[in-house]
Amino acid sequence: MLSSKIDGRLGDVLKKMPEKPHEYDLENMTKIVYHPKYEETQLELFKQLVEKKYKLKFKDYWEFHEWSYKNYPEFWDCFWHFFDIVHSKPYSQVYDRKNGFDNMHWFTGAEINYSQNLLKYRDSKTAIISTDAEDNTEYISHKDLYNEVAVYVKALKDEGIKKGDYVACYMSNKMEAVYAYLATAAIGAIFCGALPLLGAKAVVSRFDQIKPKILFTAGNFKFDNKEFKMDERIPEIVESLPCLQKVIFCPKKGKKVQENISNVPKCLYIQEFLHKAREELRENPKDIEFEQVPFDYPLCISFTSGTTGAPKGLIHSHGSFVATVRDFGLAQNCTREDAVFNQSPVGWISWNLTINTLHLGLTIVNYDGYVFQESPIRFWDLVDKCGLTITYIWSSTLEFMETHGWTPTSNHSLKTLKQISPVGSPAKPSTFDFISEKVKPGVFCNPAYGCTETFGLISGMNSNMPVYRGEIQALGLGMDVRILDEKGNPTIGKRGELVLANPYPSLPVAILNDENKEKLREMYLTDHPGYWNVADDSWINPITKGLIVFGRSDESMNPNGARYNCSDIYFALEDFPGMKDCVVVSQYNKEMDERVILFVKMLPGHTLTDEVKERIKKIIEHHLTHEHVPNIIMETPDIPYNLNGKKLNGIVKKLVNKKPLQNADTVINPSSLEFFRDVDLGEF
Repeated sequence: MLSSKIDGRLGDVLKKMPEKPHEYDLENMTKIVYHPKYEETQLELFKQLVEKKYKLKFKDYWEFHEWSYKNYPEFWDCFWHFFDIVHSKPYSQVYDRKNGFDNMHWFTGAEINYSQNLLKYRDSKTAIISTDAEDNTEYISHKDLYNEVAVYVKALKDEGIKKGDYVACYMSNKMEAVYAYLATAAIGAIFCGALPLLGAKAVVSRFDQIKPKILFTAGNFKFDNKEFKMDERIPEIVESLPCLQKVIFCPKKGKKVQENISNVPKCLYIQEFLHKAREELRENPKDIEFEQVPFDYPLCISFTSGTTGAPKGLIHSHGSFVATVRDFGLAQNCTREDAVFNQSPVGWISWNLTINTLHLGLTIVNYDGYVFQESPIRFWDLVDKCGLTITYIWSSTLEFMETHGWTPTSNHSLKTLKQISPVGSPAKPSTFDFISEKVKPGVFCNPAYGCTETFGLISGMNSNMPVYRGEIQALGLGMDVRILDEKGNPTIGKRGELVLANPYPSLPVAILNDENKEKLREMYLTDHPGYWNVADDSWINPITKGLIVFGRSDESMNPNGARYNCSDIYFALEDFPGMKDCVVVSQYNKEMDERVILFVKMLPGHTLTDEVKERIKKIIEHHLTHEHVPNIIMETPDIPYNLNGKKLNGIVKKLVNKKPLQNADTVINPSSLEFFRDVDLGEF
């Protein structure tokens, strides 16, 4: 029915649209790639609970979604009880609507503990399957998980770690990171992970802000066809952090010869660190005493980059896991029979989100390595071996698999697989076709869209609704998502910046070292007063109500799903010999593929030779990762600045992408714009 209505009205709507969203054939975009199941899901049961409590009747998802964000305190109140959030004290108020984004207080009076919620199941069902490229596989039950976390808790307490202390982690995707995270939270200490792809300088710039007492780390590993030499980085990191009391090293599984840690100060193997605590608990078992804290109490730090300065530490709370429970428990209808795949190591927010699913009793498949490049069928083997039901795969990886024909074979049943969600970067329409036609016809193939700040999805999902080719199916419950035009007015059917119009319990409670919340306001609340600025270039289909996200509209880059900020590049190139300044931006082609361009302004008497370009690439890779290395490095005679001396990345980005420029009057050196207007970067 819905499809025929769209077919009849599409032509008229397109004629009225002020702007085409991109170069795709919009009429073909309304092709349905997933047909609704019409089954009784957790979402349907939850909706019925709300209808009964408030004597309402919603005709469809969109009416329910509208109620959920207009009545967001009532929505989250119902959610709390539906999912049985573990707490020691009840709340007196869900949320005071007088409080804005810079003064959020959720579930006032409640006392909870993150780890107590995630460890509420203590039975023999599998909680985590930990495996790697060498098939070193462990099956950890919920009971075993609880018991191992108890050992970590005692060992940390014996080391003097207490509520409010910082514990850091820098390693590939190993089980020890999960244990450390849950144990840290159980104590009321604060956890912080740095992506193991980052170089030493970038890691120190993060950890030096929190002064951790303990660092969990591990040895060399392979990821994305690259060997990461942790043994070269760890000594430098430890030497730069005198605050560390101990460095805990987690050796590889199945390896006969232990990795050498003699050159790392204060370092011991994980077995040594846990030995005393393990023996004492074996003789005298004790339950974990979970530190009870307010809902908004700090749980972990996730670092993101602003436009200038050191990386910014977003502080997420003990209660922030509720967004993940909404995403998996409601939107994706997950139960204890489901298994979700985790590709991400600590340092990507997707790692935290996957761990959060333990609250639902799901099984997490934790993979140490890069399964998608080990063989054309390695991932499909993993689906069948582990009984995967839910999997998030980077959009760029799905494009690679499609291009190279890495599809399941006749030997793969994929009988358990019910959902594939592209993540990390916008999914092309052809990716929807690949999933629905080449991988598993009938599988739910809806992109999952969120960001570090939301600590959960902005997008929604509903298996009882169709998915349209090229579109994110729905918006998340409890979230008033809007697209603002260039004048700051909400719009549908026209591209603009995506913002949130109402508070949400998983947004950062603060930014590290930002007592007056000036950084928070500058980063998220200044550009569009009254809104939380997500700053993604987006478009809502006026007929299907589906969402398309094209990429970042600010100074961030997201090539192949590797999201980072221009300031990361500037940080790596500080004091580079012969360079006066530089500006880095994204360029897009007609299919919205993204590549990164670095423009360099040299000091008088210096030239940007091929040799200098290679040195620039090497230093960026050394301090950051190989994914940060720009696709093109080019010399420029000048770079635009405003009256305050701020480098105008946004203006350069618009000019490079041949977009109209409306704020050129802010440029103090307008002649600098001519180069970027005329520069020929070629097709890609």
